[in-house]
Amino acid sequence: GRLVKCKMTGSWVEIPANTDFTLDNLPYGVFSTSSRPARCGVALGNLVLDLSVISCLLKDIGGLDPTCFAKPALNEFMACSASVWKATRARLLDLLREGGSRELRDDQALVSRAFLKLDSVKMHLPAVIPDYTDFYSSRDHAFNCGCMFRDPANALQPNWLHLPVGYHGRASTVYVSGTEIVRPRGQLQKDKADPKKGSEYGPCKNLDFEMEIAFFVGGAPLKLGETITMDNVEDRIFGLVLMNDWSARDIQSWEYVPLGPFGSKNFATSISPWIVPYEALKPFTCETISKVQQDPEPLEYLKDPHYSSFDIDLTVSIQGQAMPQAEQVCHTNMRNLYWNIKQQLVHHTVTGCRMRPGDLLGTGTISGGEQDALGSLLEMSWRGTRDVPLGSSGENRKFLKDFDQVIMRGKCQKKVTDENGNERVVSLGFGECNGKIFPAGSVIDIQPSHVHMEQEVLEAHGASKVQSVASERFHSWKLYGYWRSSCSWRVRIALAAKGIKYKYAPVDIFKGDQHDSEYQSRNRMKQVPTLEVYDEETKSKRMLCQSLAIIEFLEDVFPTTGCSMLPKDPIMRMRVRQLSEMINSGIQPLQNLSVLKAISSNGQMDSKEWANAAITKGLDAVEALALQILEDLQEDRGDESLFLAGTREPTMADACLIPQLYNARRYDVDLDKVCPHLLEVEKRCNKLEWIASCHATVQSDAHA
Repeated sequence: GRLVKCKMTGSWVEIPANTDFTLDNLPYGVFSTSSRPARCGVALGNLVLDLSVISCLLKDIGGLDPTCFAKPALNEFMACSASVWKATRARLLDLLREGGSRELRDDQALVSRAFLKLDSVKMHLPAVIPDYTDFYSSRDHAFNCGCMFRDPANALQPNWLHLPVGYHGRASTVYVSGTEIVRPRGQLQKDKADPKKGSEYGPCKNLDFEMEIAFFVGGAPLKLGETITMDNVEDRIFGLVLMNDWSARDIQSWEYVPLGPFGSKNFATSISPWIVPYEALKPFTCETISKVQQDPEPLEYLKDPHYSSFDIDLTVSIQGQAMPQAEQVCHTNMRNLYWNIKQQLVHHTVTGCRMRPGDLLGTGTISGGEQDALGSLLEMSWRGTRDVPLGSSGENRKFLKDFDQVIMRGKCQKKVTDENGNERVVSLGFGECNGKIFPAGSVIDIQPSHVHMEQEVLEAHGASKVQSVASERFHSWKLYGYWRSSCSWRVRIALAAKGIKYKYAPVDIFKGDQHDSEYQSRNRMKQVPTLEVYDEETKSKRMLCQSLAIIEFLEDVFPTTGCSMLPKDPIMRMRVRQLSEMINSGIQPLQNLSVLKAISSNGQMDSKEWANAAITKGLDAVEALALQILEDLQEDRGDESLFLAGTREPTMADACLIPQLYNARRYDVDLDKVCPHLLEVEKRCNKLEWIASCHATVQSDAHA
């Protein structure tokens, strides 16, 4: 093939020959392990590089908050600009290539935590998918379908050569590769020769696959009326995956007039788990099968001055229940698209449609002109009129049978020359996109990862609305507190975490201001803090009391704003609450002002000795649990990106810890001896400006 310039070299990481996940690739995905919830990684050979572990090596990339890689979806990274994607990729290449930076390579402790075996992890959907659109952009496929459902003379509808035809799909049923697919049921036409006989209800008989490529949209959400143009479209394509848009052909043929497919397409769409970066595919740019678009020429906004596609070889194999191995039935190529993915995205927004990071767009079935290049059984069997042999298995198909497994693969390969003029082969692959058919009526438990991702989807759809509604409903925040009060301090940290601006009203508990009748009307326990907020729904002020209840309220109202005080994973959430309550209920009350006054008045024990003993005992237990959590998570206690509960951002537990350690020093607790790990966590927290700004000594009412 044509030689192109390429600067890539080998890696110091051992990479097997013929792997899909080469150094040229570095695809992004979301994975989990038995000990830790889902987070972001990069595939390299037979390994996964845990990006949450090496976030300390990515902190100097402008515009990137590397803590985003500790989250169970890539959306936050996708929302960055294309320049950030490129800089991150360049940094990863520098860390992994032979002759590059040795920061990772020479830190064997970090290497041992950062790399995991690919076959030991569980893959998840790589992103929250706010919306999903499928196009119909392969000319051969559109022509074949038109011939079957109409006639060759009218195969392409009058609009087809003028615009990329598409329809809005169902984001809630986009599944990661490996998810079981249940044969759908729906309305089927009784008699094709006599439409007046109507329909009947039953299982789909003509279940099909569609060999597609899909791409994820990135960049900031579009503003109202904003469009994507050919000038900036490449900065909006984050990366590509394989896609199987499962299709119920008999349901489709009855329902699709006049508004297109509905139930025949909304039951399942499978995608491969690893997103190949758009940047990685640029060396494989090639002519489309059409070469030019001139009969007719596209309208000006749709003209691609560099009209092209990618040279991606695509295959589909089927393995029946009794077959010892899968047999290939399709070998097509992404060059067979007439409308390329840039044109699809530009056309999608031309009317002002808002795109959001994580939106998924499918190309439509990719078919070539030869029998073995057809991207669906509908075409191979010509609407069920001929058998499709499954290799040497002796089996045939017109459409898919129960327990058939469909396996899709994609691969790119070409010769390049490096900067020294040496030739080598550049290659990358997409991994697999597979799914197995289960009988109609089967009910399959959605995996916890899917449940979690569905919750994320709801947040992605509604987050801005929820935040907007919350900010409209609740406003005019006012915090009544005392500078050295642990509970007031916690709430200050939570408000800072959410970026909430508030007025501060000092309550001097040493002078007894909390016993004032006006303050008692705000807080029946005569304690601090009290958080006052105006509620537009009731047109009244609400008084919120008890620090942990306030923090949970803020997290419920602003779930995706700023730093999350409570992780979404139920086990991690429980750990945060457990650590918080150990401090809130098990330590802090025993050194409260009222308790110490009572002990002093009794005269049997020095109140400072009492506080020292109570705090020492409690912090010893917190230290032990925090270290146990790290052991369970298989994390290194020296990892500077970890906080008290083993999370990669501060939580409610850290908000409780910081003031407690301050108080421990007041009562001369030997912290270096009792809880050295907690001191390290405290240092990490206080490096964050928004936490440091909440420190007792910098409050307006602070005094010696």
